[in-house]
Amino acid sequence: MHVNVNMIKCKRAKKMMKDKLVGNFLQEFAMLWDYVDELRLKNPGSTIKMAVNRVTPHSPPHFKRFYVCFEVLKRGSKEG
Repeated sequence: MHVNVNMIKCKRAKKMMKDKLVGNFLQEFAMLWDYVDELRLKNPGSTIKMAVNRVTPHSPPHFKRFYVCFEVLKRGSKEG
């Protein structure tokens, strides 16, 4: 199979894919915050924490960790 593609087309295709991947990342990251909100709404009294890192104040956040302790489990461990 012989394919003749110039460098400009390769760079353009690479940029398109990179932009698409970054867009997907941002959408999925935003869904994590929605998930946290939904957990808090449906499980009152539960501890839900999500930590993110930012390289600079203007850079996008990077996921660091996610912690959940449901109220039912807290009560169960206290009551024995």
